[in-house]
Amino acid sequence: MKPLISLSAAALLAGCVSMGTNYDPAAVERLQVGMTKAQVIEMLGQPNQVITIASGGQKLIWVHSTGSMFGANARSVGLPFGPDGRLIEVPK
Repeated sequence: MKPLISLSAAALLAGCVSMGTNYDPAAVERLQVGMTKAQVIEMLGQPNQVITIASGGQKLIWVHSTGSMFGANARSVGLPFGPDGRLIEVPK
């Protein structure tokens, strides 16, 4: 009986998948225009993608998704930084 329980538990755990940077959505609400990239990365962790934008600045993107046999959940945030490396806009 124990092997069956262990096998069932292992199968359930194997069905759970987490990808990306598991940033705290509450931390996004605490961001302020003018913060440096280093300050934002300290709060959210390393971004999943960095895109150079035409203005000479960058857009940093954080993505996190989880999935299991019961469904999936995903969230993302993209933050624009000016050429000076400071946050231009905070999402609402």
